[in-house]
Amino acid sequence: MQSPNNASYFTTLFKNKYIFGVIASVIVLTFGFFKTIKSSSDNDKSDNNSNKNKDENINKIRKQHQDDILDELKEEINKLKPTNIESDNKNNNNNNNNNNNNNNNKNINKNINNINNNNNTKNKTNIKTNNKNISQHNNNNTENKKDIELITLPHQILYQIFESISPQDFTNCSKLNKKWNSVLTKLDKCWIHYSIDRWNLHQTYPFEENRNKNKEYFKKKYLEEKKRLGFKPEQYIVSIMSECSEFTEPGRWKSEKIINPNGSWWRKRFIEEMSKGLTMTTFILNHNNNNNNKNDDDQEIEDDEEEEEVGLNSRCATGNIVLNGKVNTPIGAFRFIDKEDALLKFNGDQWLEKHYSDSPYAGEVVGYFNFSLFPLDCDDELFQPYSSQIVEFLRVLTFGTRGTVTRLKTQYSVQSIVFEQCTLSSIFGKYGFNDGDALLDTDITSNYIVSLIEEIQNFLDKRGVGVNAIEGGAKVVYTDKTSHNPIRYSGHLSKESLQLQINLWIYNSVILQSKRLWNRRLED
Repeated sequence: MQSPNNASYFTTLFKNKYIFGVIASVIVLTFGFFKTIKSSSDNDKSDNNSNKNKDENINKIRKQHQDDILDELKEEINKLKPTNIESDNKNNNNNNNNNNNNNNNKNINKNINNINNNNNTKNKTNIKTNNKNISQHNNNNTENKKDIELITLPHQILYQIFESISPQDFTNCSKLNKKWNSVLTKLDKCWIHYSIDRWNLHQTYPFEENRNKNKEYFKKKYLEEKKRLGFKPEQYIVSIMSECSEFTEPGRWKSEKIINPNGSWWRKRFIEEMSKGLTMTTFILNHNNNNNNKNDDDQEIEDDEEEEEVGLNSRCATGNIVLNGKVNTPIGAFRFIDKEDALLKFNGDQWLEKHYSDSPYAGEVVGYFNFSLFPLDCDDELFQPYSSQIVEFLRVLTFGTRGTVTRLKTQYSVQSIVFEQCTLSSIFGKYGFNDGDALLDTDITSNYIVSLIEEIQNFLDKRGVGVNAIEGGAKVVYTDKTSHNPIRYSGHLSKESLQLQINLWIYNSVILQSKRLWNRRLED
């Protein structure tokens, strides 16, 4: 038998059956909702995995088709024949190439989209269309580049371009084809520029306005130059200065310098003055200065010219150095070279810069004496019989020219006159100035001796030991009654004063001791 409390509970529950139904409905609905959500989540995961696999397969197919299409495009483009294009307009090339690339990219993008639609037939059509577009663009580029061909530019622009290249390169350009040859041959201003730049002929040559005249003139001058400069240099070269020693009569060459400043006066002076000083050797000039290696152009020039100047009047004067009384016994060979020809022949050689002197007793370079002395390269046994003749020749040569001597093989140079620091004890006395050999001149009336005496006297006076500074001081005097040093002094000079040093222009009397220059010591 139930207790009253339990009976009342169920009685109350049944009385509120509506509340019970609501609670049961909520429980059922909640369970169904969660089950539905779980099922939906599982379906979504399954769908995502399926879609992902599908996308990967599509991408693989798309990439494979892209690679196939690009390979086909490359093969088709490689089959296209290259077109011969001549153009120097780089900007137009870049623009046209960019247009081609843009159009190609557009067409490739179309092909890729068509691949996604699995339209193989249409892709092949697009490939053909793309190749056709490429061919059309190439044809258009060819036509545009031909229209702006370099040679069709105005002559003023062409002149600015071609004046910066050498005449040889300019000639090579004219050989490119008939059109280039026709235009460049008429570009006469370039030939005028080359002539002025190479030979400085703007004052000596009246340039023609007629076409081809200046080209022919340049060709003639160039072949003449080639004929003069196509020689193998001798071993040594010495610069001949304008103020070199004048063993001949004073003022002998003044008139010829004025009348013929660029002529052969310096060659004549050199031979005459050297001959005055040489006793064991002499010069024999060659009267046939033509080179053995002649080409057709050289022969053509000879046929057109009048009889060629020979001897010292020729710019190609050559000869032999022989023993006195033995004309058939040459010990050396020589060649005169004009200053302008030396600059062209030895252009870029460092020794050229060393042949310019700051000495007021040297002047400027007027020409070059290129020579070899055969015994210098022999052993001592063969050299000794000619040593005295060679020493005398080189002593007179270096003293007379006042120039710089260079051994061309090594480009080693030594100056004949130097600005030397000398003590007073080495200047005065019987054996001063290396027994007088270091003096550039010994004539009391020469500018050198007059200036030398004045310079030394001023030095003594400034040091307070000269006659003009102190009573009984030293006075520089000149004596001509000696074969030794003519520079002496009167008065008093202490031993300390004789150790004073002064800078003077003197002859480099130890130049023959240079083993590096002459390949042996010629004097001790």
